[in-house]
Amino acid sequence: MINRKLTVCFLFAGLLFFNKLAAQMLNLAKGKPVSVTPKISDNPGEHFVDGEDATLFYAYPTAPINRIEVDLQGTFNIDRILLRGFKGTDTLRIFTINVSEKKEVFVNVLPAKKLITFTPVTASKLVVEYKPKNNTVMGELEVFAHERQPVMVNQSGYNTGAVKRFTAPLAANGTPFVIAKADEDKMLFEGVIKNKIGDFTAFNPEGSSSYKIIVKGQDVGVSFPFTIAPYLIERVSYKPAIQFMIDDRCWYGNTNSFKPTVQDAGCPFLGIAWRDSHQFSFELQALINLYFSNPDAFSVDRMPIEGQYIGLRKRLPENTPEIVRLIYYAVDIYLRGKVNHTLLKEQLAYFLYAYPYLSEYIPREVYEEARDYVFAIWETADNNRWRWHDIEHSANLFQTYTIMGTGKGQFPPGHSIVPNLMLFEVAKREGRRDAIRYWDAAMKQTQWIVDNVDWKDPATTKGQRMNEYVTMQSLGYFLKQYPDKAPKKLLEKIRLWAEVAISRSDNMWDFRKYKEDKWVIPDIKSANDPTFNPNGSFNEPGNIAGFPVAALVAKQVLTDEKLNKRLEEIAVGQIDNVFGRNPAGRHYSYDACTDFEGADLGWFQEYEGGAGMLQTVRGVLDGSPKEDVYPYDSYGGDPGHTEGWVTFNTAWMEGIAYRNYDLTKLSVVGESKNKELLVQLAVPLNLNPLVQERAEIRVTKNGKDETTLVLEEEETDALYFKKRLKLEELPYQIKKGDVLTFSYGLAHFSKEAAITID
Repeated sequence: MINRKLTVCFLFAGLLFFNKLAAQMLNLAKGKPVSVTPKISDNPGEHFVDGEDATLFYAYPTAPINRIEVDLQGTFNIDRILLRGFKGTDTLRIFTINVSEKKEVFVNVLPAKKLITFTPVTASKLVVEYKPKNNTVMGELEVFAHERQPVMVNQSGYNTGAVKRFTAPLAANGTPFVIAKADEDKMLFEGVIKNKIGDFTAFNPEGSSSYKIIVKGQDVGVSFPFTIAPYLIERVSYKPAIQFMIDDRCWYGNTNSFKPTVQDAGCPFLGIAWRDSHQFSFELQALINLYFSNPDAFSVDRMPIEGQYIGLRKRLPENTPEIVRLIYYAVDIYLRGKVNHTLLKEQLAYFLYAYPYLSEYIPREVYEEARDYVFAIWETADNNRWRWHDIEHSANLFQTYTIMGTGKGQFPPGHSIVPNLMLFEVAKREGRRDAIRYWDAAMKQTQWIVDNVDWKDPATTKGQRMNEYVTMQSLGYFLKQYPDKAPKKLLEKIRLWAEVAISRSDNMWDFRKYKEDKWVIPDIKSANDPTFNPNGSFNEPGNIAGFPVAALVAKQVLTDEKLNKRLEEIAVGQIDNVFGRNPAGRHYSYDACTDFEGADLGWFQEYEGGAGMLQTVRGVLDGSPKEDVYPYDSYGGDPGHTEGWVTFNTAWMEGIAYRNYDLTKLSVVGESKNKELLVQLAVPLNLNPLVQERAEIRVTKNGKDETTLVLEEEETDALYFKKRLKLEELPYQIKKGDVLTFSYGLAHFSKEAAITID
């Protein structure tokens, strides 16, 4: 395996010396010689340029001036500086030195956009001077060369056999590009830029390797190195997604401190079970769906337990996956807290439906307590435990909601559909006589959306911000689970959504815009609010990271190949945007370089403090490009509010879950001569590219007699898991006419393949 970070540091060092083939946004100051005045033994200047947030460099008010000089070890045409993590509020003075020429490029306080920009200037050294009123953390210095041919890629990389696209925002149509290994120059693939996009979907090398893209226009541009590998994006996403949910919990996992009241859920930093969680954070849905979409990925063997679970009422078996422990953690908190808000009741409904698949780990008493509690309060109007930024409504979930939330994401259309359908199934399972009430509620709510929601109004789509996905998730679930009973025109409604989404994604980033003339959600207030700002720009990482849910739900039920191809492209495009294929050229996570494998450049800033206290939490999605940066402004920086949020991450987790489902493919072929079956599974389970891994699927005979079957990865780092199965290996007798059904994934995320024995 190639060490990608060393590749970045060393491969481009020589190229950058001549400033001809500069890698996209490579920090020229990192690791360079530095001298400081005053010189203090326990405040080494190296901390200012080592790229490590954990090592701090301070400026002191007692010094006449704090002066830091960095030798760039080469001559560069620079135009941007970021003081990453800078805590000062006083005037900075920055100037460049080239041979004997000294030029002042900035004198001011740090701009709101965080990025310091200036007309390109030739420099071999950079000097920062600062005189603070108080001891000040100076952060990390990042210096960037002027980019004549930027090349924006998904910094972690791309999945083998899937969509692969990049953006060269300044390239003309027809500009050629080539792909080579990151540490070589031999051309492995070539193509041309069209509408500022390079498509290399057809490039599918075996195994895992690191590559670079070279755009060969009038000016030459080189991308960050990136990996192409089977299920690469899933491999780099699972761990930080779960780590976020571990780290962000209230009381850091020690629930002995949980003492809720009617007015307060008792979380020290606001929230219910997660810090800064709201009733519309949808944590249980996200955890359950992610687990169900690829259960083997979260086994203790693949993902050892990291979190502490103190004070919960039940002790789970040692082999309980972390993701299931998190599910139980939330259920226990919600039941102990006697939650009654509409959306929190819906979370518990998901648990009741999912319980048969969790019963191996979670005691039945938990299910029974939740069952009795939820059914008893489903029709109750009270919603005071607990809510933030809410809109007035009744929590009686048998009603048809004709209201929707704002850009805060607090009440997405159709939120009650899936919970009611799930309770319909639970009620039947429990032998309740009122099961039809849940069905009717879901049917009426779906019909209301079909009849009344206009996708052309952005308030119904991107205007729901991170929880937009809930609406399409709900419609798709109804149609997939009950295709013969779903409301008429539901399929057409989904198709109309897809057409609108595609029409708003025709741009160099494959980015789904708010509307034709607006890229980013302008405001989180209602458009009917007189203070609504139509020209604003709001932080929206969750909307973009959760978008694959909606696009892939539509792809599941539509049959138009051209439409589905484009839905897949824009679903991948939004995740690419999260991972650096965006106008800022940065990953959405401030700590991307430590939390996400392969990331090269994290977000401009992270929010200090706040209700979530997310600075030490892993896997945070902090910020996304704002309106002024689109379609491309390298000087745009990060104006406006930036802050991570559990509600962004749960949307991302849902996006991962639906990508899992889209990628999972199961087939079985019979060979009657040898009485053998060839079972093949494509699934994101090669989480260790150095090990030949296994996948466990379920097998039933004539719909019962379930057993399990272990498939082996074809080789290390492969796309498929396979097994040649002799019928006598199964634990029951097989006769002609028997139907064997093979499945992977749980409940509504199950993929199946069946064969009739002849």
